[in-house]
Amino acid sequence: MKNATLVGSILASLVLSALLGGCQQPLQNVAIPAPQDQAAYQPQVYSKPLPPNAYGAPVTGNPYGTHVALPDEAAYVQAYQAQRDPRMMVEVLLGQGGAAAGTFHLGSEDFDAIQISMIEYLNANGQVDIQDPSMAQKVLARESFLRLQNGDPKVLPLLKQQLKTDVLIEIQAAPTQQASYGNAVRLLAQAVSTTDARVLAATYVDMPLPASKTNINMYTGYLSDKVMQKLAAIWGGGATAYNPIIVRIYNAAGIDDVLAIKHFVQRVPGVRLVIDRGMTGSTATAYGRLAIEYNGAPDDFYSALKQEIGVSTGLKAVDLQNNTVDVQITGPMTLRTTTIKTTTRVQTTRTQVRTIHETPIQPAQQ
Repeated sequence: MKNATLVGSILASLVLSALLGGCQQPLQNVAIPAPQDQAAYQPQVYSKPLPPNAYGAPVTGNPYGTHVALPDEAAYVQAYQAQRDPRMMVEVLLGQGGAAAGTFHLGSEDFDAIQISMIEYLNANGQVDIQDPSMAQKVLARESFLRLQNGDPKVLPLLKQQLKTDVLIEIQAAPTQQASYGNAVRLLAQAVSTTDARVLAATYVDMPLPASKTNINMYTGYLSDKVMQKLAAIWGGGATAYNPIIVRIYNAAGIDDVLAIKHFVQRVPGVRLVIDRGMTGSTATAYGRLAIEYNGAPDDFYSALKQEIGVSTGLKAVDLQNNTVDVQITGPMTLRTTTIKTTTRVQTTRTQVRTIHETPIQPAQQ
């Protein structure tokens, strides 16, 4: 048995030696082409891992200054221009922001970043004018500004009067632990008309922590697009949108005079609905506010109203911005009266007299 194993090992060694000996061949020198030989250095064509268009166009200029439009930006800008460029302001309210800051250790610079990001989106690359929110602090009294930051709607008329602001976009940052991914900052936004405190748009989103630039830009972009979408629906006058013209009547002698003007407003061609939003008066003056559903622009309505009343003096518009028409009675007005002429036509009536004999019906004779 040992002899057989020894013989097998010797045979295996002989076979391996023969194979190794057959692989050893003498090396040959290979001539390397000179660098001047252009034929020896031709580019070889290989298949690319992706098609050429997958790499995109080459970047030219400053890539960081490129504006990326939101999905609803075009409709928003078009509706904004049709609305005669209302003056807008974005303000982060600190009433709930203080709670968020204390809970998640957010600083004032984080809320400023949220505000700036919203302004940048709603500005639509310079196509929409957004007022500087710091002007509210400069123009309003300190108490009024603090009330504004705490969301007091009574300050809205001050923004309208002192800054001519038409729409205030309020942002609240509230802490929440109810988001699907844990702790988050709930951003609540609503666009409010300063004329009558009507909410034009309202939406919210949960922004995860940390409050990094990427998170802020991503979630304020979503929030801004939703605000754009709803403002475009209101301003664009869609089938489901209700955006009345607010007519405010100042300096009337009494409520009866306000009602007289309301009567003429109802007769203006294109007016579909007039809603009384309140009238008040004293022994010296009276004031009234109407919400009018009108098929046209505010300046067209005012011109039609003057024509319907039939006066050239005595009634003056003091503001035609946005969807607001402020009219003031500046002097005595002799309102146009309507004379109705009735023509009575006399018709000849022919009377025919018929005699009916009330004789009982008799049964047939047998």
